[in-house]
Amino acid sequence: MRIVIGGDHHGVAYKAEVVRVLTADGHQVVDVGSSTPDPVDYPDYARVVGVAVRDGMADVGILICGSGAGVSIAANKIRGVRAALCHDLFTARQSREDDDANVLCLGAKVVTGDMAVALARAFVGARFSGAERHVRRLAKIRALEEGEAMSTGPAPTIDTLAPVTAALECLERLGTGARIWKKDASLWSTVASVQAAIVNRLGWLTVAESMRAHVRDLIDFAGAVRADGITDVVLLGMGGSSLAAETLGVTLAPAAPAPALTVLDTTDPGAIRGVRARLKLANTLFIVASKSGTTLEMHALYRFFRSELERAGARPGSHFVAITDSGTPLERLAGEARFRRIFLNPVDIGGRFSALSYFGLVPGALLGVDIATLLERALGMATTCGPDVPVAANPALRLGATLGGLATAGRDKITFVISEPLRSLGAWLEQLLTESTGKQGRGLVVVVDESPASPAVYGRDRVFVGITLGDDDRVARALQPVEAAGHPVIRITLRDRLDVGGEFFRWEMATAAAGILLDVNPFDEPNVAQAKEATQAALATFLERGRLPEWPVDTVDTLAETLVQSRPGDYVALLAYLTSEPATTDALQSLRHLVRDGTRLATTLGYGPRYLHSTGQLHKGGPPTPIAVVMTQEAPDDLPIPGERYGFATLETAQALGDLATLRSANRRALWLPLTGSPVAAIDTLRGALARKLA
Repeated sequence: MRIVIGGDHHGVAYKAEVVRVLTADGHQVVDVGSSTPDPVDYPDYARVVGVAVRDGMADVGILICGSGAGVSIAANKIRGVRAALCHDLFTARQSREDDDANVLCLGAKVVTGDMAVALARAFVGARFSGAERHVRRLAKIRALEEGEAMSTGPAPTIDTLAPVTAALECLERLGTGARIWKKDASLWSTVASVQAAIVNRLGWLTVAESMRAHVRDLIDFAGAVRADGITDVVLLGMGGSSLAAETLGVTLAPAAPAPALTVLDTTDPGAIRGVRARLKLANTLFIVASKSGTTLEMHALYRFFRSELERAGARPGSHFVAITDSGTPLERLAGEARFRRIFLNPVDIGGRFSALSYFGLVPGALLGVDIATLLERALGMATTCGPDVPVAANPALRLGATLGGLATAGRDKITFVISEPLRSLGAWLEQLLTESTGKQGRGLVVVVDESPASPAVYGRDRVFVGITLGDDDRVARALQPVEAAGHPVIRITLRDRLDVGGEFFRWEMATAAAGILLDVNPFDEPNVAQAKEATQAALATFLERGRLPEWPVDTVDTLAETLVQSRPGDYVALLAYLTSEPATTDALQSLRHLVRDGTRLATTLGYGPRYLHSTGQLHKGGPPTPIAVVMTQEAPDDLPIPGERYGFATLETAQALGDLATLRSANRRALWLPLTGSPVAAIDTLRGALARKLA
């Protein structure tokens, strides 16, 4: 826990011992003074501590003066601070558990030094109960506070929060807007070789303009495909190569006669069998998408469906389209196999920044998306984010400053609440933000599809982002109580669905700006290869011994104990190597909400191996705060991969074990829970047992 402590000259004698003990307990403690016995004014220190807590730079604060009353009165003048004067252990605990107090006030002339330490430990160790009656009473306190604030002036906006203001000033001082457009890689690194690599990843800045020249060709290509009777398009890709297409397919694709899009970014045999069972291969076009052209999952899926086409007597090559960089193994394969078309993407664009390139536009055109207008919206946003626009007026840089500034102050859980028609945008944003920023022990943790709840279950590490299509009362109702509870809220409104083109650009530039503030290179993914190598090692063991490596299995008791020992700022990542079906997703969602409501920790949910190409980088390279729960299922009937001595089920389990090994080698808390029988029933059983233990 992050703790800020301060006090006047009477508190000097006690502070050192309190800081020493709390630091030894594993907390991060910052002493803001005073440090001498010379008389000072206690309101000055109450302000520093109170503002730090209010703005999320600390989870709780401790203030000491002679009686404790003065600092309590002063701190409670700060909106969002709930300072409790406590001189006995019962009050110290109760003020947290019932009243969600966030600042402890002590009187140096009232309690002994030993008692001050005991009170501080009791206060810090207690948690708000979240009981309905206490939530109701806190809401009434906030209403009183809101009324008082309205009588004295408007409530502060998110742009006026200290961490955001500092971030905006930093980006302006650096000349960020002009330097990004000049492709000045020194914004992110001082190493020449790294700068050269970054320059070769900034093509997303101008790709919307350059792709306009290819719109007619893409529309003609899509027309020819439809004329040939294609009714289904199946995209075989991972991460940035697939998620923008999925967003366009769900958000913008018109109804028939346009083909239906299926994104197959998994090695799960159940999912692959399900897609195969409903396809008419003669009417199906497969898009094989990979920037590097070496993606393991993509090649396995290609070989499987090519084999299926050959068995059906079709000419396989005419049913495949490739999207890749020039000179990749996929380009060579597509040429040798006589693919229907090869689209060579600009090489200076990374996968997760490729939404407005061929990776997004080819599937979009095939589905009948108005890609010309989509690009126009992107160019419109790019113009408003131009090199001469001040940071405060630049929609992307202002967003990046807000995310990066608040993250450096401890609010690194970016929680999205999105209008239902735009919901698929969440997965694209998750991979963009987490894979770009999650490295060197820092990063943005993205929370999507977590159902809104009472503010009582949210820790002080949250930032909420509402993305709405027009006016959406559902999103507004979800955001109002968390904003009233003091959580920062960002609001973005789209006029219509094609505005998603502008959002692609806005969030790409915002991510680049956040990387500057977090001091990370947003254009690399240094830890992704580790899980791939661990998967290959597991497969090598299988080929040598006929079985995968053995790992000790964790239990619900282990999970409960790990959750009980968690600290504010941690998050729980449910990593499910299961067949993605609605009933399974519902069961997993119920489990994650139990965890959130019982621990006040943020939760994420990812299906494997899909998440390896998005949040996987964050889990291993980001802050050391994840509790990763890897779940696998029994697969009695494997699905062969042509040309391999193992099947998809073996590959999927190898990927799960490989990631587990990589997480543990990175000193992450990673648990393995193999499920037996029906996944839905097994998850429900797990949830029930965990609910009893957390209670």
